[in-house]
Amino acid sequence: MLPVNFVLYEQAVVFRTGQDSPMGEDLRTGIADADYVVAFEVDEISQATREGWSILIQGSAQHVDSDHERAHVMQSGVEAWPGGEKDLFIRIPPTRITGRRIRRPRS
Repeated sequence: MLPVNFVLYEQAVVFRTGQDSPMGEDLRTGIADADYVVAFEVDEISQATREGWSILIQGSAQHVDSDHERAHVMQSGVEAWPGGEKDLFIRIPPTRITGRRIRRPRS
């Protein structure tokens, strides 16, 4: 698991990583038009209220390789906080979404 900054853009999760980064390499199958199926989790927890939620998105990790697609997803505004070149965009259109909300019992 690796933390990334992401946005929801046109019904897909979009994030950036380095072209030759371990994550970029790990998500390449080496087979044309083949993608890895991945899980992407987003959590929010409030320590003060002891409440939160967790969402799990499953889908294929698609490399955005063409110039046309890249120009399109750049409109999402997603930024990578760590320094260095983060010129590889990954898009995950969800095929399955699950989640849960955690609430304190009312007294």
